[in-house]
Amino acid sequence: MRSADRTGFSWVVTQSDDAAVLRPAGDLDLASKEEFRNGLAEAMSCLRPPSVVVDLQEVPFCDSSGLNTLIWAANTVEAAGGSIRLCGVPPRLTRLLHLTGLDKRFCHA
Repeated sequence: MRSADRTGFSWVVTQSDDAAVLRPAGDLDLASKEEFRNGLAEAMSCLRPPSVVVDLQEVPFCDSSGLNTLIWAANTVEAAGGSIRLCGVPPRLTRLLHLTGLDKRFCHA
């Protein structure tokens, strides 16, 4: 596990048989988006084509920058011929994904 950055955001990547699991912890917002991207890059390097599960159970807050970062993650993984799924989505973020129509974009694991 990586240590938390100055915002308190951290992440860990583990690998299962069919996917790399990225587990971010902390607020997903403008301050943490670069660190989230670092975690995604590591998760994408585990399998070819990449198959990534983003476990959001430790993400208590996500703003529009965080949503844009999730969209960027999906675009990046899909451009590499892979797939991305979300799991452990907190109720507040589930509602936000639904309100923005992004719930249709992400397959929930």
